[in-house]
Amino acid sequence: MQREFSEDVPEIMDLPSLDQSELREDLENLELLNRHFGGTKMVLRLLDRVAKDLNSFRLVDFCTGYGDHPRNMAKWAQKNGKACTIIAVDFQRQTLDIAKAATPADQRIFYVQADVRHSPFKNQSVDLVFCSLALHHFSDEDAAQILREGRRLASRSVACIDLMRGRIAYAAVWLLTQFILRSPMTRHDARLSVRRSFTGKELKNLALLADWRSFWHDNLPWFRQVIVCEQTV
Repeated sequence: MQREFSEDVPEIMDLPSLDQSELREDLENLELLNRHFGGTKMVLRLLDRVAKDLNSFRLVDFCTGYGDHPRNMAKWAQKNGKACTIIAVDFQRQTLDIAKAATPADQRIFYVQADVRHSPFKNQSVDLVFCSLALHHFSDEDAAQILREGRRLASRSVACIDLMRGRIAYAAVWLLTQFILRSPMTRHDARLSVRRSFTGKELKNLALLADWRSFWHDNLPWFRQVIVCEQTV
């Protein structure tokens, strides 16, 4: 199954001037998928690994979408007695507005509109960089640049979780969006996401292109994978 990526065929959620209610429904569907298909647990388990020895940390979340991962990470930090500041970055202003409205005022989460390929932050200005279910939105060259940018910002670890392309994965997503999550945007984007995602070998090659000198990769349940660059200093 070859990767089907084209700049001329974007996911609907990446388009400008979307219907606000349709976009919100799509973002809520993605949060639902994270909650019920392990995405939330995967991110928190990964955070526990890379931030376990930190009493406080600064974290950038690339392509934050609905902001559910930053909100859950902030809760995890509070539960574990850690101080954290999270900068949630997305290029889509409408998406950021929806995410911000869903975020409690007492959480130290700051939403920033920026291109994650060229973020406005200084070298090694944060401890950790996370990116979840976003790399497949980009070309190979841009995906490698995002990994390179994460390594530039993080003094400790960069962690990326994404889908893993395959026929079984596509069949599962097709069934899910045919009978359960049936909104047009979710149906279109979810099916396209699997076809645009990377295999494990391709993701590891992207890390090499991004000059990641030391990293580990693992397959995760529900057709996901993770790649982590630790101790980037």
